[in-house]
Amino acid sequence: MPDGTDKQDLESNLNPQSENIPDGINPVKISETINPNQETKNMETHAHELHKAPGHGWKHYFFEFFMLFLAVTLGFYAENLREGIKNKEEINLNMGSILSDLRADVKHFDSVLDRNQFGYTMADSLIRLLHSDLSNTVEIYYCARSVTSNIGYFYSNSKTFEQMKTAGLLKLIRPRSLLDSISTYYVSFEWLTNQSDLMRMKLDEIHKGNKELFDSYVFYQMMNVNLGNFNGTHLIINKPLGRPALLSTEFNKVNAVSMNYHYYSTTVKFYCRTAVIQRALALRLIQLISEKYQIE
Repeated sequence: MPDGTDKQDLESNLNPQSENIPDGINPVKISETINPNQETKNMETHAHELHKAPGHGWKHYFFEFFMLFLAVTLGFYAENLREGIKNKEEINLNMGSILSDLRADVKHFDSVLDRNQFGYTMADSLIRLLHSDLSNTVEIYYCARSVTSNIGYFYSNSKTFEQMKTAGLLKLIRPRSLLDSISTYYVSFEWLTNQSDLMRMKLDEIHKGNKELFDSYVFYQMMNVNLGNFNGTHLIINKPLGRPALLSTEFNKVNAVSMNYHYYSTTVKFYCRTAVIQRALALRLIQLISEKYQIE
């Protein structure tokens, strides 16, 4: 008896939880649930099986890399395509504006050339009269005042070109030879600007010298014209009434006035000759831009 009791007590000590397990609960399941070693083993086995699963070899990783590379490349290509379309639209718009500017320049060239050519023709006629027939005062007055009534200065509307240069759009103009020609055209106006300053100096000398020979009131009467009929061409003024007298017929004064008109005439002729070349370049650019960018 004591031996049996001792055996039961020993089993109770070795399995202290057996007496506390509630009815209906399987001890085996509890043991399986809380066994960490078994769980770790199961995870390792699952990972090992995934590693060996079909489609996860080096071909699979190469395919994923290729797809990523393709996506980046196509994105880069799409962005460049979008930027190219935007640049094309912008350059076409700006070239259309430059074309309009060039056409306006040609029209301005024609107007100024007409006035200046008429002016230096009158200056040459005046010089001949002052040295051949001082009695013909009607024509002398008329030629003298016609010169100072027909003066024009060449300039260009370079607003679009300057805006493109500031925005860095000039590099988009193709071909490069066209860009060079456009740049040369606008740079050339700097020289014409210098010539314009020289013309103003020569004209100022004429104004100062004319007081030695001409009656200001006669000039005033001659300018009683309708300036609305100007229309961009040379101005036709009135001839003086009667036979107005010159304030002096002294040779030195007459010669000084003649000299002023001579220097002015030669300056304007050179000025106009350069403008004719510039006008031809504008016409050439109009043709090239119209053909290249299909602009009417």
